[in-house]
Amino acid sequence: MENEIKFFEEYVNKFDKNNEKVNHKYNHTYRVVGYAKDIAKSLNLDEKEFNRASVCALFHDLGRFEQVTKYDTYEDSKSIDHGDRSYEILIENNYNDEIVQKAVKYHNKKEVPKFDELTDMHCKLVRDADKVDILIIHGTSVKDNNYKIDDVIINNFKNRELIDNGYGASNDFMYVLRELAFFFDVNFKRSMEIILENDLLNKKLNLIRSDLNKEQVNIIEKELKEFIKERFDIEC
Repeated sequence: MENEIKFFEEYVNKFDKNNEKVNHKYNHTYRVVGYAKDIAKSLNLDEKEFNRASVCALFHDLGRFEQVTKYDTYEDSKSIDHGDRSYEILIENNYNDEIVQKAVKYHNKKEVPKFDELTDMHCKLVRDADKVDILIIHGTSVKDNNYKIDDVIINNFKNRELIDNGYGASNDFMYVLRELAFFFDVNFKRSMEIILENDLLNKKLNLIRSDLNKEQVNIIEKELKEFIKERFDIEC
C-alpha cells in the first residue's frame, strides 16, 4: 500500500490543490479509503484482500483530477467518464492488478458486468465505500422541496432501481432522490449500518417531504425500509 500511496500523492501533486474541486476530491478519496477499510474489516478479509480493497478506494477517482482541471465539472455527461479515465491512468502507469483495474473502471457505472467472485466483491466494496461518503457529504440541503414526484421516479423506487443521471431536472431535489435510490445499490451490511448510523435515510427523506408530495415520499420511505429489512435484516 505504501507504493500506491506514493503514486497517488505524486499524481495528485500535478494538479492545483488550491482548486476547490481538486481539493474536495483529494479529501473524498481518503474518506472513501477509510470506509473501504471499515467495510473490508467487517468481511474478515485477509491482509492481501484488505490492502487491495484499500487500493481500489485510493485509485477510484484518479480521473476526477484531470476532469475538474480541464472541464471544471464533476458531470461525466458534460466531460469524460471519470471511471474510465481512472482505469486508463492505471494502464498508462503500468499498474497491472486486473481486479483493481476493473473495480476502478466500474465503480461509477449504473450496471457492473458479472465477474469472478473476488473481482465482484471488490467492485461492490469500492462502490459501497464511495456511496457512503457521497451520501454523508452531499445532499444536505434543498432550496425548494415543493415538487411533485412523478410516476417514473415512483416506479424506480417500486422496482428498486437506480435513477438515470439524465432523467429529470438538474436541481437539489432531484439529486436527493437519486441519492435515496443509491440505497438499492448498497451491497454489504456494514455499509448500510454506516449509512443508518448517520441517520441518512430520515435526513434525506425530510429534505424532500412537503404537503405537495407527502404521499409519494411515504411510498419511497416504505420501499426503502422494506428493502433494508429484506436485504440486511435491519429495522429502521
